[in-house]
Parts: sequence; structure tokens; C-alpha cells
Amino acid sequence: MPVIERHRTVDAPIDVVWDVITDHDRYGEVAPNLASVEVIAGADAGLVRRCVDTDGNEWTEQCTRWEPGRTFAVAVDVATSEFHRSLFSRFEGEWRVEETPEGVLITIRFDFDPRYGPLGILITTVLRYKAPPIIDTIFDRWEVEIRRRVDPASDESNGQWEGPNALFR
Repeated sequence: MPVIERHRTVDAPIDVVWDVITDHDRYGEVAPNLASVEVIAGADAGLVRRCVDTDGNEWTEQCTRWEPGRTFAVAVDVATSEFHRSLFSRFEGEWRVEETPEGVLITIRFDFDPRYGPLGILITTVLRYKAPPIIDTIFDRWEVEIRRRVDPASDESNGQWEGPNALFR
């Protein structure tokens, strides 16, 4: 079971960080590979969200774990996702926050099982190459939003997702 995991530490209150990473509708704006994310049912542990990527592929994700202020996880409904079904037998994501002496550690982790037996190594290799810059962009954009929520007067984004990682350590 291959795993892709990235981390970022930010200097902000954990409750603000949690609120930003669990803003599901906004996730469609911060993830560069997504066109939209919409909560279509439930909340917290019962949440179901519909995702559409920038190529028009659509799928649903069901929340499989919800620990307020700590972590949440989703599983892609691979059976109803043409894109995921063609590449994976299982695809799951987890988002975590943890207070550390350096600040709040944010973790994004994807676990998946590629299809095609030994040829699945190719899928894993491509995903391990493509995912880190996407995740880093998510972190960068989250930091803009965290900064805006911590100090609205410092909002330099003007609605744009750019600028230095002022909260990055």
C-alpha cells in the first residue's frame, strides 16, 4: 500500500488551522488540481463531498474518521469514479493537525492501492512525482487563508493565491 505524505508547520492557533483545513468548500479553491468541492450530505463523521477536478472528472468521498481539532479522513468511492477506478482499487486521504513546540504541524497523507499488479509501480511513481507540488500549493494557499484569519489587516492576497510563506518554518 503506497503512501504519499507531506507536512508543513505554521505559526498560528490550532483552532484557526483546523477551521481552515476543514473548510471543505474552500478546499476546491486551494487544491490546484480541483475545480470544485461541495459537501452533498452530512457533516463531520457523516460528511460526503463531491469533487470535480480541473479535467472534469467527478467523484464522491465519504468521511471515514472525524476527530475534532485533530484529524479527518476520507475514502474515495472508487466504484463510481471513472478516473479513480481506472487507476486504483482504493484511494484514501487524511488531514491532521498537531501542536508542536515549533507551531502547528499540518499533515496531508494519501494511501492508495494501484491497479495492474506490477505495472501499478508506474502509477505510484507518477503520483509520487506529481502529488508533492500539488500538496505544497495547498499548504501555500492555506497559509494565506490562515494569515488572513489570524490578522485580517495583513491580508495581502487580494483574492490571489501567491506570496511568501510567512507562516512557514
